Amino acid sequence: MGKLVLTRIDNRLIHGQVASGWIGKCSAGKIVVIDTATAENEMMRDILSLAVPPGIEFSVYTKDEGILQYKEDQFGNESVMLIFKDIKTAYECLRGGISYPSLQIGGTGVREGAKVLEGPITVTEQECSMLNELQDSGVEIHLQQTVQSKSTKWSEARKKL
Repeated sequence: MGKLVLTRIDNRLIHGQVASGWIGKCSAGKIVVIDTATAENEMMRDILSLAVPPGIEFSVYTKDEGILQYKEDQFGNESVMLIFKDIKTAYECLRGGISYPSLQIGGTGVREGAKVLEGPITVTEQECSMLNELQDSGVEIHLQQTVQSKSTKWSEARKKL
């Protein structure tokens, strides 16, 4: 059974901060990306695989495949860094059966209709409701873009809205 060592939302999925910072910080042996559009796009899967450091296992699943894979074997035997592209997918996956004790929000991108919390982390009203529900169900949520940046608890960050 795999162990989730970091569950993160990052609209860029795998990039320099993830590859050089977070993987080492959490000692992940595998990266699992759950994003339906990416899983269904062979070129995007290939591009992401180039950013994965040598020796780290890598899988990309649609939302439904990810939930099924987790229920079958919890992503294998490695320590796993689980990455979602957006808040909605993280929310739906938890509701679908993927259990994670904490959720780090590293970047959601600047989007129309979303309010800035800090840097590239923005949320819509609907996403706020989802995050509040996740927190109420016991998930510890915090915002942290890089390994070096400070971590802000969701309960504090949402006061800015």
